[in-house]
Parts: sequence; C-alpha cells; structure tokens
Amino acid sequence: MLVSKTKLLCMLIVLVAVSCSESSTTTVAPATTVAPTTTVAPTTTVAPTTTVAPTTTVAPTTTVAPTTTVAPTTTVAPTTTVAPDLETVVGRLSQDWDGNWFMGQLPVVAVKADFDLDPVLVGLINMENSPAGSFPEARVAIEAAADWVNSELGGINGRPIELVTCITDFSIEKSQSCAQEMVMAGVVAITTGIDVGSNGSLPILEQNGIPIVGGIPANMVEMKSPIAFYFSGATPGGYGGFIGHAIEYLDASRIVLAHGEFESFTIATRDYGAALAESLGLEVEVIPFPLFSLDFLPVLTKAAEFNPDAIVVAAADLSCAPVMQTMVELGIEAQLYLVGACAAEEIQEVAGSAIESVLFNSEGPLEESLESSIYDEVVWQYASDPAGGVGTVSMRGFLNLYALLVELDQSDTGISSESLIELIRSSNQRPSFWGHPYTCDGNQIPGLSSLCAPQQLLFSIEEGELVPAHEGWIDTPSLFAEIG
Repeated sequence: MLVSKTKLLCMLIVLVAVSCSESSTTTVAPATTVAPTTTVAPTTTVAPTTTVAPTTTVAPTTTVAPTTTVAPTTTVAPTTTVAPDLETVVGRLSQDWDGNWFMGQLPVVAVKADFDLDPVLVGLINMENSPAGSFPEARVAIEAAADWVNSELGGINGRPIELVTCITDFSIEKSQSCAQEMVMAGVVAITTGIDVGSNGSLPILEQNGIPIVGGIPANMVEMKSPIAFYFSGATPGGYGGFIGHAIEYLDASRIVLAHGEFESFTIATRDYGAALAESLGLEVEVIPFPLFSLDFLPVLTKAAEFNPDAIVVAAADLSCAPVMQTMVELGIEAQLYLVGACAAEEIQEVAGSAIESVLFNSEGPLEESLESSIYDEVVWQYASDPAGGVGTVSMRGFLNLYALLVELDQSDTGISSESLIELIRSSNQRPSFWGHPYTCDGNQIPGLSSLCAPQQLLFSIEEGELVPAHEGWIDTPSLFAEIG
C-alpha cells in the first residue's frame, strides 16, 4: 500500500507493497459390534446294550454344533462441514489462504469480544488537521483493526480493546496534553501514527512508564526513547538499505546523500547514513537543501559534479517527482534511491517514465500474502475512510501490540505497562504482522534503541508493477554494527 497524500514527514514512512473453503471435519473412532461366538455343548447318545451272543458295545456318537462367526458391524460418524461466513474477514480469507499468519492459525469462525467484561485501554496519538502534516489514514487503519479484533478475533481473550484517541497538531503543547490525557485514562500502552510534537509527550510517558508500541518515529527523541518500540528502521534504516544495496549490487565507491533541512533528516544523514557509508569504504558527499524545495537543479548539478555511483535523496514527498524529472533532464546515470513514499500512485502519474529509473525502500514483503489480504479486507469492511499509505505501518504496529497483549493476558503476570515493556524487550526475532521479525533489545541500530525491525527491501516500478531489486532482506543491523 502506498502513501496517498503529500505531507511534510512522509520520508519517515516505509511503504509496503501493497483454493478451497476450509471446513472442520469431526472423526469418531468406529464403533464395532461383533455377535458373540456360540458354543453348544455336545449331545451324547449311547445305544442300549443287548445280550444275544457275545456282548457288543457301540461307541457313543458325539454331535457338536458348529461355531458360528458373525461379521462385525462398523458405524462411522458423518463428516461435519462448517461453511465459512462470507460476511466476515476471517470467513472470506479462509477460502483463499491456508490460514497461517504471524499469530499462528487465523480463525475460520468469527468470535465477538464480550463487552460486559472490562476493556483493555490502548491510547492512540496521531497528528491531523495541521498545515505541516495530517495523517488521518493512520488513525483510520488502527480503528479498523481494533473493530476487527473485537468483532472477529474475540478481543483480548474475550475482553474488548478500547481506544483512547487524542489528535495532535504539530505543537509540543498539544502532544503534552495528549500524554497527560493518556495517563489520566490509565492506558496500558500507546500506539501511534505520526506525532512530530512527541518531544512534548515522551517525557511524560517515560515518567509514568507507559510504552509506545508501533507507529512511525518522526524525530530522534522517539528513536532513542527506552519506552518506545517501533517495527521500523525509520530514516536511518532506509539509509542502511540504500547503502548496502549500492555496495553489493552496484559495486559503488562514491555516493551522494542529499537531505531536506529538518532535524531527523539531518541527524540521520550525518550520524548514520554518512557514517555508515564511510565505514564501509565509500567516498561521501552530503548536500543539504531547504525542506520544501521544488527546484532540484542546483542540488543535482552539484551531485553530478561529484561523479557518484548512487544518489540518495531524503525529502518530503512533494519533492519526489521534481527529483526524478531533474535527474532525467540532466542525464545523470547514477542510481537514484528514494523512500517508498515517493512511489505513491499520484506521484507516479506526475513523474511519468522517470519513475522507472528509481529504487525505493519497503519494510514489508512486496508479494501478495495472507497478511496483505488481511489489511485489504479489514480496511474494506471496517474502515470509515481511506487508510492507505501510513495506515499500512500503523496497522502493523497495532496488531503486533494486540499479539503481545494476548500473550500477557494468558501469562502469570497479566496485562500491565510494566509487564508489556518486559515482554517486548525480551523479543528476539518475534513474528511481526506483514513485516520482518523484530528484536527489541535496543541494539539493532546503535544509539537508536526503539528501532526493532530496521531490515529493508528495495524495489523498482515497471509498467506500474512493483519489482524486487534483490533477493531476501538487506540486513541493516549487520551493516550498522560496522560503525559501533
């Protein structure tokens, strides 16, 4: 699924590409009825003794009834078939897939949560209605997933999930207010879409031990927080994927890293992208530019003078099409790398054929699967509005949180913020919804403890189709281990 809007921070979003009916057969061991073997005692007839001349003795005649064997009667219970309910997501998907998803076996029959039980409170913080960026699709995707869990997956072992939602507006003050609201509500955890003002909310959440699980880290404070856990590599992870690919598949020796002047871009470029490239033996040129720039002639002219093998541009998605078109106009032959947000359909329409020379990154599998179908079906049935783009990442975060809460509810510790933090920190290659397995030991990218799954996939677009640029995942944690 690809981002559908032009926004300030879409650089941080890593995009995901977006039989027979199953039945339940009851087998009963056959009941075998065997008639008993009947044995008739022998009848002995002795002829009377007659004395005439010599006495003649006749041996007794013995008659034995034959043994009769009756063939066993076998009774087999009839096969019971449960027809899938096509009004439910699980019912429809049971017809097309084998049912294995990241939590094991996807149910075939929908089970509703019991709303008479106490709900499990989960916070939702998202930035909307701001000129600097609005991401309602992230909230819509989480709301749809929560409705699906409560309507078809039985909630948290019967208890419904209840979302406590707060909308931020790019200001630190509003994010602080949202954090205070979450503390007062007593949420066990918070999941997010995007919150650029989290510099205000995180100190409050850290003080009260309320973890953030899932969403998209928009700034370095989030990436470094000890109580935040993201199934992503954010901008640094993207750089790792691009640089790793350039070295392995292009045999690159020189690379340009161009970035919009925004804190998370600047630090990610300087301290992670450039540091990684240099540690791996590349010559690096870093070129900053105004965040909202649409004129990339000066930037790419300077880049071309460096004679690079690859050019990476980190910018808001409004810059995507101008970058591609200017590369073509200047005839630059270096490989251009852009974030997955730049592969959005509306950007493809503007960029035209220039888009086919670009490689984009993703943190979710590109091929169609049960989990990509779950996303599509849940959005179709339960979403109130469009939920593409950022929604793919926010739904991953929410469903991963759901799986953790289910496990805690079945454990001796029960559900609490403290037990949740302990469980997620102990994760080691734990299965993730529609993404790479995650490890939240704080060491996947040095200094960025909250990034639990920074592994990357790259793809190109050919005739409107996503085409993988390599086999398997790019192991960015191994690459970043080189810079310590």
